[in-house]
Amino acid sequence: MTDKKSKWVKFKRFLKRNMTPTWAKHVSYQIFAFIVSLAMVIGVADYAVTKTYDEMELTFVENFTITAHTGAYDTRMNSLESVKAALENNVQIIELDIRQRPDHTVVMSHDIVVTNNDGVELEKAFELLRDTEIMINLDIKETRVLNPLYQLLIDYNLVERSFLTGIETINVNAVKESDCANMDYYLNYMPSRTKIFFDEYRVKLIDLLEETGAIGINCNYKYASAQLSSLLHKKGYKLSVWTIDTERTAKKMLAIKPDNITTKKPDMIVKVIQNWGK
Repeated sequence: MTDKKSKWVKFKRFLKRNMTPTWAKHVSYQIFAFIVSLAMVIGVADYAVTKTYDEMELTFVENFTITAHTGAYDTRMNSLESVKAALENNVQIIELDIRQRPDHTVVMSHDIVVTNNDGVELEKAFELLRDTEIMINLDIKETRVLNPLYQLLIDYNLVERSFLTGIETINVNAVKESDCANMDYYLNYMPSRTKIFFDEYRVKLIDLLEETGAIGINCNYKYASAQLSSLLHKKGYKLSVWTIDTERTAKKMLAIKPDNITTKKPDMIVKVIQNWGK
């Protein structure tokens, strides 16, 4: 008894027996034409959307800010080079990723710190930032760092110029029970772009912010929308979006009026604003 041939094997055998050079060329042409047509449609749609943004009147919420993401200006993330570049470019806000070494030294690092040599000591960054007016976005990667972090902020007189991000709902109690309890912080959250149209979801979202005590939501730009921005501002909360590194996403986000845009290309955001509608 012979084994049954799979549909894929039968299909390949069919092609081998029946596809002539002429047919092959014809199929290739159709595929090529389809790809070109699809690219043209996407290109036209992208141009139309971008043009629509340009035709809008650009307005801002009060105290709109641009945050220099760690690693901005083509520097290494969480390095003193990155901090110095932010200083040289006179940024409004600088973001730093915060962790601690096994010996409890507070450092700048996005990834888990496993030795006492990993990461750059946060104190060195604070030395550079102390005598400036730059605000500091402390992106908390682990809540155990909160108490020693607060002590450093006290030592360098930076409490009033600092706020926290990276705080998810599961971390809220840790913040409330730490020395950083009275500091402003954004709740890291991923709002639904579809549910935001429904009253029940909108009420739950505002209730969540009231319960946590956060000043607003910090989210990836993919989850941000005009509806979310409008809701938060109506209820007295803020919207911060990250990470905006292309002109198209910059226009899209500026159009919804966030309170803050975090980017590795602050100069690009400024250029988009200056050239809006031109």
